[in-house]
Amino acid sequence: MKTFFVHIIIIQCCVPSFAQNVTGLWKVSKVEVAGKIMTPVAKWTNIKEDGTYKSGNGWLQNSQGTWSYDEASRQFATSENIGIRDEYDAFVVSFEGAAMIWRRKEDGMDVVVTLENITNLPMSTADQLHGLWDLQDVIREGNSIILTFDKDNSYYLFMRWDRIYVKRNGKGEKLSGYWHIDGHRPEITLLSHQPNTQPESWQVEVDDKNLKLTGTSDNNKGLIMTFKKLHTFPD
Repeated sequence: MKTFFVHIIIIQCCVPSFAQNVTGLWKVSKVEVAGKIMTPVAKWTNIKEDGTYKSGNGWLQNSQGTWSYDEASRQFATSENIGIRDEYDAFVVSFEGAAMIWRRKEDGMDVVVTLENITNLPMSTADQLHGLWDLQDVIREGNSIILTFDKDNSYYLFMRWDRIYVKRNGKGEKLSGYWHIDGHRPEITLLSHQPNTQPESWQVEVDDKNLKLTGTSDNNKGLIMTFKKLHTFPD
């Protein structure tokens, strides 16, 4: 099944009063597919009154095109300009209070999308990860090992916007690689540039000041690393 959120349906309304309801900036707050929750991270769509739309995840735009509306059936359909065009039937649109609801079938399964009106683009986990993080503690099986793991207090992690990471380890060595984040859950995978180094996956908890990484792959299970945000590189 090609899930709907790869190519969100956004459509132009032919009735001005109805168009006023659907236009604006919307966040996808819930996606149900055959009764299962499959909500993408920080998915948004900006439906414009000029008949165009833009969509993305977090601060990343990944779709744009034009939209149309069939008044009799209350169905939306799109014409995508840069992404993959939708192969399914248009969504039927309704409103429940302030929420906009899209419904349709995909491969025989019911799809229900709930959207809420917003004023600013939502931040994804990837957006919050960007920047420089200084290691504060390392926990293995409930015990702190920071004094042996980073005895010289040199460890930091720099998450670049271009999906390259640079870390300075406890020995003062600078190592780099690629970082990839899952589109449906807060989990990153680090793919090292160094040969013969296994990928590492981590569950992420992050805000403006703090980062917590919990190991989820075979080579880091039982390891928890906590960091604080820095705005200048340490010595």
